[in-house]
Amino acid sequence: MDKGEQNVIELVNRWAAYSAVTPDATLAGFCLHFLTNQLHESATNGAIPTVDDDKIHNDQWKESLSDTVHQPMISIRPEARLAALVGRLSKYAYFYSKKAMQSLDVKGMDDPVYLLVVLQMGTPKKSEVIYEMMAEFASGTDIINRHIRMEYLEEFPDEQDRRSKRLRLTPKGLATIQECFPIMNQVADVAFGSLTDGEKAILVQILDKLDRYHTDHYKQSRNSEFNEVYERMVG
Repeated sequence: MDKGEQNVIELVNRWAAYSAVTPDATLAGFCLHFLTNQLHESATNGAIPTVDDDKIHNDQWKESLSDTVHQPMISIRPEARLAALVGRLSKYAYFYSKKAMQSLDVKGMDDPVYLLVVLQMGTPKKSEVIYEMMAEFASGTDIINRHIRMEYLEEFPDEQDRRSKRLRLTPKGLATIQECFPIMNQVADVAFGSLTDGEKAILVQILDKLDRYHTDHYKQSRNSEFNEVYERMVG
């Protein structure tokens, strides 16, 4: 039996094991399961620190901007590595977006996103926009008030509760969104253009799953202590 036949048999056996424990198993779901397991095995086998002089060097952190990073001999959990990478990548995207939008009358990526959220929500209250953006109340209020001063947004009385006010996008705000979108697309190309179409599709599928999970729990966790959040989501 040659290596190709052995690989086919292994793949069939893995499909059988996956479909036995997965209701409504699909080929696409199996492929994602297989690839993520292969990546996990590769990462586990390759994450061995090496000794350099009297310090410990871990190849996982070679992408440091300051070149090689030395650290104590500690075990790096995949969850911690993932959190570090997501945070680092968001900073890269912020860096690119700040440069890209210097020629526009906005302060960064958050500005057009706030306007887009108002457009999508219709006529929301300030608090609803801030909640949707998952922002601190003070900073979110500052951004919205700045948009009102710049005439991107306008306030008007709530018909159901005259003590409250609602927001809506102005024609000037819509024009700003339309001006920002091509540049936001260019920022996305810079940030993620090194991935293949297949890699982007897999990453979107995984991150969508994670986003849906946290969206449900975020609503329950806003006013909870962290220990309570941890117990509900992990414990």
